[in-house]
Amino acid sequence: MAGPGGARPKGPQRPDPAAAAPEFRSWAALMRRVHDELYLELAPADRPTVRALADAAHLSPGYVSEAFSGKRRPGLSAFRAIVGALGGDPGAWEPRWHRAQARQQPAAEPPPAPLPGVADDSPADPCPHGPGQPPSGHGADLRRYPVRRFVRAVLAWAAAVFTLPVRVRRDKRAVRMRRRLIKQVMARAAEDLERAEAHHYLEPRFVILEEPAQEPPGGRRRSRTHRRTELVPVPTGVSSVRALYEDLDELVVLGRPGMGKTTQLARLAHRLAEEALAGDDAGDPAYIPVYLRLDSYRGEPIEEWLAAVMSRFQGVSGVLVRTWLDEHLLLPVLDGLDEVPEADRPQCVRELLRLRELCPGMAVGCRTDEGDLRRLVRGLRALRYVEIQPPTRQDVQAFLNADRAALADVHAALEENQDLWPLLQSPMMLHVIRVAYAGRPADDLRLGGAAAERRSRIFDAYVAQCLLRERPRPDGAPERTLTWLTWLARTLTARGEHVLYLDRLDLSWLSRREGALPRVVPTVAMAACALGIPVLWVAAADRAGVLHAGVPGAAAVALALVCNTAAQAFRSDEHFLRMPEGEDADGRGRRGDVLIPIRNNSVTMAVILFCLLLTGVDLAAPGPVVVALAYLWVMTTQMEGALTDVFSPVEQLRWTWRRRERAVFSAGRFPVKRMALSGLVWIAVQALVGYVVHLLCPDPAWIAPVAAFALGWAYVLGNQFEPSLQDRRPRPNEGVRRTVRFSLVHGFAALVVAAVLLTALIGLASPGQDLRRAGFVAALLGLLFAVVRGFRYGGLAVVRHWTIRAVLAHRGRTPYRYRRFLYTAEQRILLFRTDSGFFFPHRLIQLHLDTTAEELLPRVTPAP
Repeated sequence: MAGPGGARPKGPQRPDPAAAAPEFRSWAALMRRVHDELYLELAPADRPTVRALADAAHLSPGYVSEAFSGKRRPGLSAFRAIVGALGGDPGAWEPRWHRAQARQQPAAEPPPAPLPGVADDSPADPCPHGPGQPPSGHGADLRRYPVRRFVRAVLAWAAAVFTLPVRVRRDKRAVRMRRRLIKQVMARAAEDLERAEAHHYLEPRFVILEEPAQEPPGGRRRSRTHRRTELVPVPTGVSSVRALYEDLDELVVLGRPGMGKTTQLARLAHRLAEEALAGDDAGDPAYIPVYLRLDSYRGEPIEEWLAAVMSRFQGVSGVLVRTWLDEHLLLPVLDGLDEVPEADRPQCVRELLRLRELCPGMAVGCRTDEGDLRRLVRGLRALRYVEIQPPTRQDVQAFLNADRAALADVHAALEENQDLWPLLQSPMMLHVIRVAYAGRPADDLRLGGAAAERRSRIFDAYVAQCLLRERPRPDGAPERTLTWLTWLARTLTARGEHVLYLDRLDLSWLSRREGALPRVVPTVAMAACALGIPVLWVAAADRAGVLHAGVPGAAAVALALVCNTAAQAFRSDEHFLRMPEGEDADGRGRRGDVLIPIRNNSVTMAVILFCLLLTGVDLAAPGPVVVALAYLWVMTTQMEGALTDVFSPVEQLRWTWRRRERAVFSAGRFPVKRMALSGLVWIAVQALVGYVVHLLCPDPAWIAPVAAFALGWAYVLGNQFEPSLQDRRPRPNEGVRRTVRFSLVHGFAALVVAAVLLTALIGLASPGQDLRRAGFVAALLGLLFAVVRGFRYGGLAVVRHWTIRAVLAHRGRTPYRYRRFLYTAEQRILLFRTDSGFFFPHRLIQLHLDTTAEELLPRVTPAP
């Protein structure tokens, strides 16, 4: 309602925690959130005045005014009444009140001294409840059931004493894990800072963005859009981002592209990590800062995104991340809110608001070259917004003077054309110009045109100069290099990513049609290796006189079964390509190359069997039977491997009773089909082991089933290893190296276990038997065991990785020796490296290279 003179009465003001007294700072921050999330969400016509709000909450206007001005601590009942009057849920806001109280809990006052005579007025009767009445109260409870309470106390004391070493070790291990994660964050932030300060560090200039002051009553009213979206910049002399973050524990860093937002967030993360690790080397950190980018967020709950990102890049389990969130330990420093896909940005802001309630603090970075992004970050309702200002002309001159001899022509161009000043007032552009024009003419700066055209010419000069660098040597084939670089830039931009991890290349880097070979080759390679071993074994056994079996027949059966595996894999791939792209998102389209219905490959199987019969192969001979049983084991193992991600790198292994599996069948029938599949694998192992042992060592008769049972249990126990990824990979392609190592070690361990077990069992059961036969049994089954295990735990992933690399190189998108090319691009400053990943020096350079080599080549190479 309008007041005198037509002016609307004043509503509650927005609190400023920085201006509040220290004892009321947490309450001012709480009431500021009430103001932003409840009061401002109301329509302007529905926003109550201070008096109307006080009447609705049954409070005095002075109480409400002081609570919103940060001069009073609102009681819990009054706070609930204010929230309810503004249309909020008091039950949902009550935990925030308790957190504010915990952060600003006043010291307990000592009890007042007793009045004179109070001590002399104590009752003389020690039994005030009256004679004959049972005692009551807390003391009475302590006097009841003394034996039971004593036994419980002794048991609790004993349990505490016996479990103390375990609890101490567990707590120390948790502290070491937290400190190791913080050291990783500090190391990554230090790399970013080192690159930014390599030549000359420009001291940042900040302005604090604050709400505009309210117009006095009767004054000129601003428009609603201006009042709700525009923040007023207030200059500040503070140049430390840590000091700006310190007093409020909430910060949003804004700035145009190239102003150094990522550098300042890295500096903040590095400083927070140093403070968390300060003090005792074995002390528990008060919080865990994490430095992440938001470009991979796609609308999921923020806890799931954090768990997935930290599991992938920090090697921390999702359960531990959620535990740290529940304990208010994680302090996220998040960069790249503007790199979230536009459709997911509103959801990302809502999830960040929820994340803020779970963390002791938070910092977010976002560029502000678009009006929509400015309105987006207003939705964060942060306690402080700061914007990085462009360097002054004095800063630019100091940067150029740091290498004046090499940048003399840049000085001259700047003196000739004053319009270049806005283009140079950016830390990123200054570093690009230093690389592009150091020691050479800066003629491109003298050309006219719009700012975007001039920046594009500078980027072209930067790329051209990087290609001509003497270290390692000038590029003799720039067209080929630009083809590979532009493809990488286009692919990373289309995927919404900025870092290439060479050991994380998967089928998503190829089209569905191009992924046919990587889907088929690993399965065929495993079958060929596993079936080649029985053929060689039959030949060796026949030559040694241990077994008389036809080698040609075994070789023909092995070749036929490998061809059948290849045909069935191609049929499976055709079935996959016919499926819509969305139907394989839940894992049903990735069941494996042998899990399609057998009828799809029945014609091919019949043709292969007919050809075998025409050749006159004796299928009942020992050689073909051994090959067929080995094929049955390999096929069932591949089917069982579809329940786990056998095509991901194996960077660490752990043994567990409850291995995680994905349901490739319907949820209701999954347990039954899973048990049936396990039964098939068990039958295949028992049949192969029993047949081979009985074939060469028939006496005593019980040795074959006992050996089959023992090796079957060894297979089951070895099946409980669970692979996972690891973040700390100091070298590119380190994940593939570790996968190869785990594959070889796992295979060799399986060979040793199977060979020793079978040799010892046969030797103890038949002491007088020829040990050559036991050796041949152990050799065949141990080698098959090793091949199956090696391919299952890393071998399939390695074969698929190199097949993907071969397809990309064959298409001309990458070189065959990709790691060497990436190292060379890093030396040319076309790419930067962080542990095992490579990325472009800046997002603007990546976007500049998001084109074709044919379009870029004439601009970066001199005309003949």
